[in-house]
Amino acid sequence: MTHEPREENMSANDRIRLFIVRELHWTGAPDELTDDYPLIERNVLDSVGIFHLTSFLEREFEMVVDDEELVPENYGSIGRLTSFVESKRTN
Repeated sequence: MTHEPREENMSANDRIRLFIVRELHWTGAPDELTDDYPLIERNVLDSVGIFHLTSFLEREFEMVVDDEELVPENYGSIGRLTSFVESKRTN
């Protein structure tokens, strides 16, 4: 019997991916949601999704996202989101 890793033991990257699958109702194949999959361009994230994802990031990673940080450069893919989270956590 295999078990999924506990969420607190997962990487930031995997926690973000899991949120997108569970909470934003990703309907594609799991292996299609790669680190560089274009979330905004492919309509995975819309304005409501960005709001929910931002709330998740702030809660999950104990950080504050400023309005000027709500840009495609930070939200364009799981890889970009992970880099953004890591940069905020080191500041």
